Amino acid sequence: MQFLGISKGPLVVFMYLIVACTANTPYFECSTYPYCVNKDISVSPMKYTFALAIQTLISDSTWSCHGVNLPGRDIANVCCVHPTGLNNARKHKHPLILDSYQFYNKFQCTEVEGHL
Repeated sequence: MQFLGISKGPLVVFMYLIVACTANTPYFECSTYPYCVNKDISVSPMKYTFALAIQTLISDSTWSCHGVNLPGRDIANVCCVHPTGLNNARKHKHPLILDSYQFYNKFQCTEVEGHL
Protein backbone atom coordinates (compact mmCIF):
# COMPACT_ATOMS: atom_id res chain seq x y z
CA MET A 1 0.00 0.00 0.00
CA GLN A 2 2.84 2.40 0.66
CA PHE A 3 3.97 1.96 -2.93
CA LEU A 4 0.60 3.25 -4.16
CA GLY A 5 0.91 6.33 -1.93
CA ILE A 6 4.34 7.13 -3.34
CA SER A 7 3.22 6.73 -6.97
CA LYS A 8 0.44 9.28 -6.47
CA GLY A 9 2.99 12.02 -5.75
CA PRO A 10 4.07 12.52 -9.39
CA LEU A 11 0.43 12.43 -10.46
CA VAL A 12 -0.45 15.24 -8.04
CA VAL A 13 2.47 17.34 -9.30
CA PHE A 14 1.39 16.70 -12.90
CA MET A 15 -2.19 17.78 -12.10
CA TYR A 16 -0.95 21.02 -10.50
CA LEU A 17 1.02 21.78 -13.67
CA ILE A 18 -2.05 21.23 -15.84
CA VAL A 19 -4.13 23.54 -13.63
CA ALA A 20 -1.39 26.19 -13.68
CA CYS A 21 -1.26 26.11 -17.48
CA THR A 22 -5.02 26.37 -17.92
CA ALA A 23 -5.29 29.19 -15.37
CA ASN A 24 -3.88 31.57 -17.99
CA THR A 25 -6.86 30.86 -20.26
CA PRO A 26 -9.90 30.72 -17.97
CA TYR A 27 -13.42 30.01 -19.08
CA PHE A 28 -16.26 32.41 -18.42
CA GLU A 29 -20.03 32.16 -18.21
CA CYS A 30 -22.33 34.22 -20.41
CA SER A 31 -25.93 33.43 -21.31
CA THR A 32 -26.42 36.42 -23.62
CA TYR A 33 -23.72 37.76 -26.02
CA PRO A 34 -20.14 36.68 -25.16
CA TYR A 35 -17.13 38.56 -26.54
CA CYS A 36 -13.44 39.01 -26.00
CA VAL A 37 -12.20 42.60 -25.98
CA ASN A 38 -8.92 44.44 -26.01
CA LYS A 39 -9.12 47.51 -23.79
CA ASP A 40 -7.18 50.54 -25.02
CA ILE A 41 -6.74 52.64 -21.90
CA SER A 42 -4.31 55.04 -23.59
CA VAL A 43 -7.18 57.08 -25.09
CA SER A 44 -10.11 58.89 -23.55
CA PRO A 45 -12.82 57.70 -23.68
CA MET A 46 -11.46 54.17 -23.46
CA LYS A 47 -11.82 52.07 -26.64
CA TYR A 48 -12.80 48.40 -26.79
CA THR A 49 -11.88 46.22 -29.80
CA PHE A 50 -14.21 43.22 -30.01
CA ALA A 51 -13.78 39.60 -31.11
CA LEU A 52 -16.17 36.69 -30.80
CA ALA A 53 -15.59 34.40 -27.82
CA ILE A 54 -15.12 30.70 -28.48
CA GLN A 55 -17.72 28.30 -27.12
CA THR A 56 -16.26 25.51 -25.01
CA LEU A 57 -17.34 21.89 -24.81
CA ILE A 58 -18.16 22.29 -21.10
CA SER A 59 -21.63 23.78 -21.59
CA ASP A 60 -23.67 25.98 -23.91
CA SER A 61 -23.04 29.06 -21.77
CA THR A 62 -19.28 28.59 -21.15
CA TRP A 63 -16.87 30.55 -23.33
CA SER A 64 -13.15 31.22 -23.69
CA CYS A 65 -10.88 33.88 -25.17
CA HIS A 66 -7.98 31.44 -25.62
CA GLY A 67 -6.74 31.65 -29.21
CA VAL A 68 -8.79 34.75 -30.10
CA ASN A 69 -6.93 37.06 -32.48
CA LEU A 70 -6.93 40.49 -30.86
CA PRO A 71 -4.18 43.11 -30.77
CA GLY A 72 -2.62 43.99 -27.44
CA ARG A 73 -2.22 42.11 -24.20
CA ASP A 74 -5.07 43.44 -22.07
CA ILE A 75 -7.77 40.98 -23.20
CA ALA A 76 -10.96 40.80 -21.14
CA ASN A 77 -13.94 38.44 -21.07
CA VAL A 78 -17.14 40.38 -21.77
CA CYS A 79 -20.84 39.60 -21.67
CA CYS A 80 -23.26 42.05 -23.33
CA VAL A 81 -27.04 42.32 -22.99
CA HIS A 82 -27.42 43.44 -26.62
CA PRO A 83 -25.59 42.15 -29.74
CA THR A 84 -22.89 44.55 -30.90
CA GLY A 85 -23.17 43.93 -34.64
CA LEU A 86 -19.71 42.37 -34.74
CA ASN A 87 -20.74 40.06 -37.58
CA ASN A 88 -21.47 43.05 -39.85
CA ALA A 89 -18.08 44.55 -39.08
CA ARG A 90 -16.36 41.24 -39.87
CA LYS A 91 -18.02 41.08 -43.31
CA HIS A 92 -16.25 44.32 -44.19
CA LYS A 93 -12.97 43.14 -42.60
CA HIS A 94 -12.96 45.99 -40.07
CA PRO A 95 -12.56 45.43 -36.34
CA LEU A 96 -15.48 46.52 -34.21
CA ILE A 97 -14.31 49.29 -31.88
CA LEU A 98 -16.64 50.85 -29.31
CA ASP A 99 -16.02 53.67 -26.88
CA SER A 100 -16.83 53.33 -23.20
CA TYR A 101 -20.26 55.00 -23.53
CA GLN A 102 -21.39 52.48 -26.16
CA PHE A 103 -19.80 49.63 -24.22
CA TYR A 104 -21.62 50.36 -20.95
CA ASN A 105 -24.81 52.14 -22.01
CA LYS A 106 -25.82 51.15 -25.54
CA PHE A 107 -24.84 47.46 -25.49
CA GLN A 108 -24.79 47.08 -21.67
CA CYS A 109 -21.55 45.10 -21.59
CA THR A 110 -19.76 44.01 -18.44
CA GLU A 111 -16.43 42.36 -17.86
CA VAL A 112 -16.75 38.81 -16.57
CA GLU A 113 -14.20 37.06 -14.35
CA GLY A 114 -12.87 33.81 -15.70
CA HIS A 115 -12.72 30.48 -13.87
CA LEU A 116 -11.44 26.98 -14.53
